[in-house]
Amino acid sequence: MSTDSNRSITTNGPVNGSIFQTGNNNTASVKYQSIDLELSENINIQDELKSLKTLLNHLKTPDQKKIERAFEDMEDELKKEKPDKDEIGQAIDRALNYAQKANGFAESIDKLRPHIENIASWLGKHWYKILVLVGVSI
Repeated sequence: MSTDSNRSITTNGPVNGSIFQTGNNNTASVKYQSIDLELSENINIQDELKSLKTLLNHLKTPDQKKIERAFEDMEDELKKEKPDKDEIGQAIDRALNYAQKANGFAESIDKLRPHIENIASWLGKHWYKILVLVGVSI
């Protein structure tokens, strides 16, 4: 009987929101975290974005300038009388995708998660997809 617990899974396309199950014919393990999001009117988006920016600035990545530009786009949009949440969501998605490649991103997920949850709630259902980047499903 092998005690090797390493498993490989190969996919040929997007798998956002999917659950992968591994096992050894005797036992199986599934990890899934589901959350209830806070009501968006209780969220201070400025504070959440500031906290997210601070956390992402601590990551070491050659894409740091791209992350900074994404935050500049968010800040510009939030200055408008009626900010476009999709514009902000796209900028957050870009920043997180760049940050995901950085050294230390995986270790930062627990710190990032509450801010991403609040931001996703503020943005609305269309942007719940960013939750996958920090290991959360709705």
